[in-house]
Amino acid sequence: MKLAIPFAAAALAAAAISTAAVSAMPKLPDMSGDEASALAVYAMPGFITAARQTCASELSPNGFLAMQGPGLAQRYAAEQDAAWPAARSALLRIATAKAPEQAKTFASLPDKAVRPLADALIQQELAAQIHPRSCRNIQRLAEAISPLDPVDASRVLGVLFDIASTSDKFVASLEHLTPKR
Repeated sequence: MKLAIPFAAAALAAAAISTAAVSAMPKLPDMSGDEASALAVYAMPGFITAARQTCASELSPNGFLAMQGPGLAQRYAAEQDAAWPAARSALLRIATAKAPEQAKTFASLPDKAVRPLADALIQQELAAQIHPRSCRNIQRLAEAISPLDPVDASRVLGVLFDIASTSDKFVASLEHLTPKR
């Protein structure tokens, strides 16, 4: 029972932080928690690189992202091959929602051609979405998930995605938990 309380508190904190991050993003197309989980694993190296670049002037050069971000990105990069099939499916859903004609081209290309394009687009899109006010929370989230195995961390994010995508009331109830700055 003692484990349940800290775990519940940690899960609630992760949900609050991720809700703040999700609320800044455009609406994602319907996808499963498994696809969201695979996309989280696949996109994490690009996200960490984008955050390190975008947040360099906002965060300490001795902070977690500056010092340990590259190692965290490498751990997730090691899982990208396994995550690619489901991540590709999720990326196709996103591409189809944004640009249907380009998505058809994307879908017809072999993985050797698609993956470098996907990697560059992920990093570019995520960098454009990062607001300097978010840098500290991004660093906190990266540090919080760093002890977890990338697959386990992405499974938690997939579950949170499933919860958030099925319950606007759940997301709305967490909004009051995010710190106002």
